[in-house]
Amino acid sequence: MKKLLFLVALIACNKPTPGWPDPQPAEPIYIPTAEDSARTAGPFMRVHPVGQYPEMIHDNIERQPALKIEQWLSTPVPVADFGRILKPGQEMEMVAFGGGLTAGVMNGGITRESQQSNYTNLLAHQMGIQNFAMPLFEKEHFNGTGYYVYRNTESGYPQWDRVINNTISISPGSPPTMPEYQGKISNYALPDGSAERFMMGYDCANCNLNKLFLSRFKHYLRPYMSEAFDQIKSEIPYKFVIIEEFFDRWMYGIQTISRVGLWDYSFNGSIMNTGRITESAINNILSEGQKGVIFTIPRYQDLAYMHWYSIDNLKKRASEVYITFNMDGEGDGLVNSAKPFSLIPTAKLHLLFERFKDGGAFRANLEDKEVLDYGECYMSDPALHYNQKIREYATKKDLAVVDLFDLYQRIHQGGYKTDDGVLIDGSPYGNFFSSDGIYPTPLGQAVITNEVIKAINKHYGAKIPLIDIAGFSKGVGFKN
Repeated sequence: MKKLLFLVALIACNKPTPGWPDPQPAEPIYIPTAEDSARTAGPFMRVHPVGQYPEMIHDNIERQPALKIEQWLSTPVPVADFGRILKPGQEMEMVAFGGGLTAGVMNGGITRESQQSNYTNLLAHQMGIQNFAMPLFEKEHFNGTGYYVYRNTESGYPQWDRVINNTISISPGSPPTMPEYQGKISNYALPDGSAERFMMGYDCANCNLNKLFLSRFKHYLRPYMSEAFDQIKSEIPYKFVIIEEFFDRWMYGIQTISRVGLWDYSFNGSIMNTGRITESAINNILSEGQKGVIFTIPRYQDLAYMHWYSIDNLKKRASEVYITFNMDGEGDGLVNSAKPFSLIPTAKLHLLFERFKDGGAFRANLEDKEVLDYGECYMSDPALHYNQKIREYATKKDLAVVDLFDLYQRIHQGGYKTDDGVLIDGSPYGNFFSSDGIYPTPLGQAVITNEVIKAINKHYGAKIPLIDIAGFSKGVGFKN
């Protein structure tokens, strides 16, 4: 299929300050055709960060499962010692709550394969837990929501093909629904979700993706969603909980909010008013003193997603960088390019970078939500405003802390190797992040699993065997 041609308008400043360079002239606006829209239409488009842009998706393709994950999961492991997690005579039962990382998002979608290679499932295997049940897509619907794969482009900037065969059926409605999962469920994570959003259910505003995946958990839907936790507890007497609560909410704020600040709930939740984490969903999950793990939030700057269009590289290529942004009726702001800033990947940004010629002046006028200036980068830093609160909460609830902030930072800085010597590459097209640039590959999931195991072993005096990362990659057939 011929490559799509697209143009995006670059809107000039309304009233430029005297002495500023002239803004780049406007160009014709790209208007998606019906064929273009069909490529990305549907309720799953928000799972991938650029799924909403038809011009970024080149073609629909078919793919078959490629990993031998079921074979790897069938291999025996040494018996785990759970330390002080269990009391004498207790049996291990584990559940998980969280967002896309925990739900199994990979390559901008969820498939049976990505669910099976999710860190929660790998952790259950290493712990020897036989009764941990992922809500797997059926074998005939092995591609689940569908997913995206990178395609090679001459410019070096990313575009994707979308895999559409053997996907799950969607029933139209408001909201649309998927078939209910039949069988035991131990993992209740939702893409673009959290335990808090699970509790809110259909009352959650602007949570259409969340509501769609809730239909898979129809058995637990109640008039008051807090009752869902009571139902879970009555059916599964869990002793250990995985809580990955805040990352998706953080990313949603990064991608959609015009002016990032501490006053915005998307970034600081309950600490906005209380100075501490008070989320009722987490407290409900842990109401009987269950043990578990909780995760810190990584910086968005450490994600491959934020380096598809490298700002550092742009500064080296351009004679000057001149970016203005519309501040919701308050006039135009000007990015101080001498200080750290970020640009959110969009089709408009793709076009700007693809057309830019080395040595020229890079000029653009963007929407406020497409730009994170120096002040917003500071205000959205989880190390400054949130992660310490997570650690304080963990101490109060006797939870192990998995420091994703530190892990992602070390991987981004380069040179990170696993305990068995595998080099982990966190750059775009590397081996840690999948093609959505946000969620990990199967190898990345195994790396995170080992971080979880280390945190559990250290905090609870447990002895859970680590994954042999090199052996895992070879065993499942992941090309490192």
